[in-house]
Amino acid sequence: MRAGRRILRAAAGITAVGGFAADWNRTHLFNSAWTPHAKFHDALTISVGMLLGSASLYYLGRRGGSPRDNRRIGALLPAVFWAAMGLSFLFPGAKGLESEFPELIPRVKGVWINERFGSGFFLALIAAGYLLDRSQDRSHDAR
Repeated sequence: MRAGRRILRAAAGITAVGGFAADWNRTHLFNSAWTPHAKFHDALTISVGMLLGSASLYYLGRRGGSPRDNRRIGALLPAVFWAAMGLSFLFPGAKGLESEFPELIPRVKGVWINERFGSGFFLALIAAGYLLDRSQDRSHDAR
């Protein structure tokens, strides 16, 4: 398997299971300070990540259809999740994990390295994987 496709599959897999790894704990889903409705929204986030990541893996491994469309959809689906995470910081009162558990989030020169950085990292990773896979297709077609 080509490097670009491996990057896309890794990002999709992390999107699919990342919510369980990050949120199925005392800081999120089992946080006694959270209301049932807050837990509902966390469960929604976990479910959306699982569905988008799983659908992405399906398209990235799909043998039928257009390989170009499969790659586009396979890259777009997890990118929607990570873009939504980044955009969440624009909503009134929305803050990262450091707002409740500052001891869990590192700071670099006074800047919290929180979910917004994870969002940016995964969007960049997906873009790099997509571009690399596309260029590998072009170089393969040129042969």
